[in-house]
Amino acid sequence: MLNIFLILIILLSLAYLAWLLYQKLPHLSNINVESLPHIQNKQKKDDILKTRLKRDLGKVFSFWRHVSLPARDRVFDWFKNNYGKLKELERDLRRRSQEQFSSTLSKSQTVDELLTEAKILFNNEEYSKAEEVLIDALSVDPYSVDVYKLLANVYREKKEYEQAKETLKYLLKLTHNADAGVFTSLAEISKVRGNLKQAEEEYLQSISLSDDNHLNFLSLAEVYLDLDDQEQALETAQRALLLSPNNPKILDFLINISIIIQDKELANRYLAKLQEVNPDNQKIAHFIEEIDELV
Repeated sequence: MLNIFLILIILLSLAYLAWLLYQKLPHLSNINVESLPHIQNKQKKDDILKTRLKRDLGKVFSFWRHVSLPARDRVFDWFKNNYGKLKELERDLRRRSQEQFSSTLSKSQTVDELLTEAKILFNNEEYSKAEEVLIDALSVDPYSVDVYKLLANVYREKKEYEQAKETLKYLLKLTHNADAGVFTSLAEISKVRGNLKQAEEEYLQSISLSDDNHLNFLSLAEVYLDLDDQEQALETAQRALLLSPNNPKILDFLINISIIIQDKELANRYLAKLQEVNPDNQKIAHFIEEIDELV
């Protein structure tokens, strides 16, 4: 609003100057310089014009100072009165931002330290102590995905499957159902507990989020085999082999499933591959005997 007022004053001043000049032009044009001696004609005319212009401009600038000085003083007064307040507000905002950053950083460091301690306890199979440390970490940051994942693994090792499952379900909410590893962990629990159809669904959900994990395909193939669906088991294990062509565990499974479905040619193909990538595998002799018995 103040800026608009100042601009308006400037425009009015310029208009007034133009009006004054326009009013004086007839008088200037009526000056009889012809009656003056020729040698003084131009000089006199210039002097008269300069004198009149100086006087008129002096009036305009005098008027401008009279009008603009109070407005300018008010602007300066406003800035002088509010500058301190603005600087204090800026300092306060900066201080609060730094405090929040420091608090967040401190919290993150504390959780990381507790998580490291819990991992050491977990690796040493001290699961109850690891659980206590992880619960302490959650009291600092109740939304830490990494803490919940390790806590779920602790419950699984303690065979507290229901608590592990509830922890993983809460993790799904935190990760917006977008973490393939959480679905894999749920599937593994379902598989251990004999809930094969549930395990199948959870493995498929995990694969839909990340289809480059050969272990998920192999685990799903094992579920299909337990469900007596040999065709799906074979197809899923073959997809696992595409992701990990020299994996002895996948080749082992494929040889077994080939023997189960009585496909001697397929069994020999996978056996040859196993002999190539893992010639010291102790199961090779046993596989040869079983394959030779196939018709």
